[in-house]
Order: sequence, then structure tokens, then C-alpha cells
Amino acid sequence: MLLKKAIDLFLGEYKATTRKTYAASLTILRDYLGPARPLADIQPAHVIEFFQKVIYSRDLAPATIQKHTKTVKTFFNWCVRIDLLVKSPALAIRGKKLPRNISRDKAMSDAELAAIIEAVRWDKPRDFALILFLADTGCRRGGAAGLTLKDLDFHKLRATVTEKGEKSRLVAFSPLCALAIQRWLANRQAHYKIKGVHVFSTDGSPMRPENVSLIIRRAAHAAGVRVLSSHSLRHRKGHQLADSRIAPSIAATVLGHSDVTITLQHYYPADWESAEQAMRELMTDPAALADDPKIIKFG
Repeated sequence: MLLKKAIDLFLGEYKATTRKTYAASLTILRDYLGPARPLADIQPAHVIEFFQKVIYSRDLAPATIQKHTKTVKTFFNWCVRIDLLVKSPALAIRGKKLPRNISRDKAMSDAELAAIIEAVRWDKPRDFALILFLADTGCRRGGAAGLTLKDLDFHKLRATVTEKGEKSRLVAFSPLCALAIQRWLANRQAHYKIKGVHVFSTDGSPMRPENVSLIIRRAAHAAGVRVLSSHSLRHRKGHQLADSRIAPSIAATVLGHSDVTITLQHYYPADWESAEQAMRELMTDPAALADDPKIIKFG
């Protein structure tokens, strides 16, 4: 089978958002190796050369290199699984090591969020509702972009978002966020021609995740604060959970991480100062123990 045909078959296994993500990397691979190259002719040296000349030679962030690595390895592993190849030619490829902790500089601060909210609160009801939803839930931009009316539960103040890997999960939002969304939907009904059911697009049609980031950048510019991506609100939520000493297993569920190790590495400090502060807040106080109504006295 030719490389182009194999890639097309692989991409056909996924829904639109995941397909688009995988296609970005695999199109580069296809163009470098040649769309008409027989899949069985691709050797490990070809894949190594591709990464050295096309991926590693560019000034890419470690996370971007990791994305390309994961996509290429996933594709060739799929080829092995359905018997198009005997062995993956990408086995020798290793991703770049990612920073363990995500800096607070990448998270939107409370002051920046307050300024952005103030900039959109009164005359941009859609942007106001979207920003509150991202800030409350910590969901990814794709989850907000794909949110539909049936995904919302205003009674229980929660929603179902579908994010990377087409995985769906529950998120919770505040009463203020619920009111903001309802206000936006009423405004949209009154001023726009509705064609679909997606919550945060002006006409209800499917919304591109990139437009979520565009809305955040535009609001930041209007507020006069540094321009950050929509993911900065997700990082803010991660650091909030860690600062509040929420159990990492709970934080992983809130953020939709598949592995609690990811949550720990990204947001939870492991330095002595943080550990000492936590310990000092839990020091033994005999007087408090004696006054505890639950204490059982013997003798």
C-alpha cells in the first residue's frame, strides 16, 4: 500500500478535530517521504532522517516536537496493528523531554482575568460567557468550541465537553457562568440567524477551536494586558487546584488528564519549602486534640 493511501485510511478512523491534529504532522511526513512511496519500503533510517531534517532542525517548542513524535509513532503502530507493516519504522524515534512543571507565567493571573472580564462584560455577551466557562471549568479550547445545547445542564450547573481524543467528560460551572450563557443565548436568538446548536458560535454552527483562542487574545488586547492563549485559563485552574491542596487524583479528574502523573508534573510543587509549609499547617496541638468532641476517653 502507498503511504498516502495508508495515511488516508488512518485519518478516516477519527473524528474531525483529532483527524485535523494528526493530519498536520502526517502531511509533512507524506510530503517528505513522497505520497507514492510504498509503505513497506519505509525504513527506520528514513523516519530518523525526516525528524532530523524537518522537525529537529526547526525552532519548535518541545511540546510541538512531542506532538509530531507521538503522531508519527501512533500512525506506524496502527499500520502494524492492521497488518500493513510487520514492524514500525518509528521505534527508534524519541520525543523531546518536556518541562515537568508548567510555569505560572503561562497561567492567566487573577488580575489579568479580572481586566479581561471587565473589558467584555457589558457589550460582548458571547465573549463574557465563554471566558467564564473556560475559567470555571479549565477545559480545553476544543471542549468549549464543540459545546452544544444538549451538553448543558443548567439545573445541575454542569456540562459535557468532548476534547482531545474525542473523549467526553463532565465539567462544573458557576451560577454566574450559567446566567452569562443564558444571556448570550437569548442575545443570539434576538440578533442572529440561528443555523445550529453550538453554544459559543454566533449562528450556532460548529466553531473552530482556533477562534476560541482568537477571542481570548482579542479580549486581552482590549483590556490592555499581555496576550495569552485560551490555554492560560486551563493552566490557571491547574495552579488553583494545586494551591488549594486539592488531591491530585481529584485535580486530574477536573482537568481531564488521563494519568494523575501528568497533573502532578505540571502543577504540583515538589520542593522542600512547599512541603515544609504544608507540614507546619498540620503540626500537633495537644490542646486542640483534647478539645475535639470526637475524642474517646478511657479510664
